[in-house]
Amino acid sequence: MNQLRCRDLRPGDLFLKVSGGSFTNRMIQFGQNVVGQKNPEVVHAGVMFDSTYCVEASGGGLHASDMRVQNLPYGYYVYRCTNPNIAAGAGTCAKMMFDIHSQHGSVKYSMAGAVGSLFGSGGKPVEPSAMDALLDRILEGKNNPFFCSQFVVYVYQFVAEQCGVPAATVFNLLDAKVSPSRLASYLQGHPMFKEAGYMLPKER
Repeated sequence: MNQLRCRDLRPGDLFLKVSGGSFTNRMIQFGQNVVGQKNPEVVHAGVMFDSTYCVEASGGGLHASDMRVQNLPYGYYVYRCTNPNIAAGAGTCAKMMFDIHSQHGSVKYSMAGAVGSLFGSGGKPVEPSAMDALLDRILEGKNNPFFCSQFVVYVYQFVAEQCGVPAATVFNLLDAKVSPSRLASYLQGHPMFKEAGYMLPKER
């Protein structure tokens, strides 16, 4: 994998954060390790909407973090969708949902979902109509919580359907509920994603 800088990033790039050693990161890593998941050091995920800002779900709900400022201390693996239309759409969708949350506070963080994802067993994605209904609720300002990797997977499933590609082709996951470490496992060798590179802490 190549070392990346912000100038190398594109909208829709999928970010996997490597544990930075904080208490929260260590607890997530511990939980993923206890249940036997591979890549337990991957503790968070997000989607780029341009070359510097990453949309991610955490304690305060959806927010956009500058990779050169808020996320500067952390290291990441970067994956890129090989379908340019889906990749661009994912960046746009993530930004749109962040903007909606900024106005209505309708995309809060799901701690229960994050914990439950440690024991998830996969399953088929929800129907496109259910995805549309979920987005409608968010647009109406109704709360629909996500945890980090669930948000990433949902964005890609939704955009894939809008592009005429079945959501299951991208991520065959029920309700997009997958832990960060399992998401890393899905991406490794995935035909629709390639390893774009990595970002080292404090090097942008």
